[in-house]
Amino acid sequence: MKQLLKTFKVAFRSIYKNKTRSLLTALGIIIGVAAVIMTISAGQGATQEVQSQISGLGTNLLMISTKTEHRGGIDVRMGRPIDEKDLLMLQKNSVWMPRLSPLVANGVRAIGPQGNKSTTIYGVSSDYFDILNREIVSGDGFTEEDVKAARKVCVIGETIKKELFSSADPVGRQIRIDKVPFTIVGILKEEGKGTMGQDQDDMLIAPYTTIQNRLYGRRRGYNMIMASALSEDHIQDAEIEATELLRETHRILEGEEDDFEIMTQVELQEITGNVTGILTLILGAIASISLIVGGIGIMNIMLVSVTERTREIGTRLAIGARESDILTQFLIEAIALSLAGGVLGIVLGVLGNQIIYKTTNFYIPTAMDSILIGFGFSVLVGIVFGYFPARKAARLNPIDALRYE
Repeated sequence: MKQLLKTFKVAFRSIYKNKTRSLLTALGIIIGVAAVIMTISAGQGATQEVQSQISGLGTNLLMISTKTEHRGGIDVRMGRPIDEKDLLMLQKNSVWMPRLSPLVANGVRAIGPQGNKSTTIYGVSSDYFDILNREIVSGDGFTEEDVKAARKVCVIGETIKKELFSSADPVGRQIRIDKVPFTIVGILKEEGKGTMGQDQDDMLIAPYTTIQNRLYGRRRGYNMIMASALSEDHIQDAEIEATELLRETHRILEGEEDDFEIMTQVELQEITGNVTGILTLILGAIASISLIVGGIGIMNIMLVSVTERTREIGTRLAIGARESDILTQFLIEAIALSLAGGVLGIVLGVLGNQIIYKTTNFYIPTAMDSILIGFGFSVLVGIVFGYFPARKAARLNPIDALRYE
């Protein structure tokens, strides 16, 4: 025990004697650990943000669309489009889906008093606002009577309001959509940027019948049908019910594949969770490369140190030090440098997360597992890359070492 304490003392004395070189040696580990912590934490923060936004849509959402396959770089429809027949079938026979809304989306040019802009118009029913929890902060949404009569009314997002009406209240005023005048009846609550950076307030919402009849002729196909299950507990019942009803209206025989797809909110959360998890893993793996580079730096400096201290090593061996003492001494030096780099890297990673949050307002939770992974990796790097120089020092011949100039 006394000999081990003496070995620790000699190792730390050597590190302290070369403070600048020791700091520079540990710099690779510091940067590597900080990078691992920040990338893993950013990945987990993105996952939380995505899950939070999906949860904001409600916990019982279903999205019904035509099945497609990716062929030759394009999406090919596998069956007839989801249309009015499907909507009527679901409305008349569904027990578990009290709210249904078709969705027809198109890019348009909107013209207001302050100019014009390209945006997207969504044709929906009056149930859309409840299904997706979209709140109207000024005016009112359109009614089912507006949908049946295909009235030229719309609800706009905050971005449309600011760019086309400035500070004026647009409710009750007109906006031209592809040369067709619409009356604004409401303004949506501001949502801000989405997970992928899209502006969730750059949108127009109008009755789907108006979009189909007034803007684009008598087209009856929908991009999808959105539905809300009776409750979160009955979302699977709603999915089964929708499948059975749509197979009937599409005349799909037993044993044949569905030509439509039903995506539930639970499945959507699982898919996005898997995608962000894979991205986090890849980013963490890339960041860990800098730890390996830092380990190589430690090994390089330790080899230089062994060469510089050859006579010292020879003297210690000549007066009775064992090979294990020399091995332990140099291994302690390598691990100490790596551990110091790991601790400083943790501090830098946590501060980096806070700086990103303060400058971008994107909350990055410092994940405890990222700290443990970064610190554990730094210890492993110290042992692995410190062992070879330590073994080289321990195996020096005392006589040759004493003669070394």
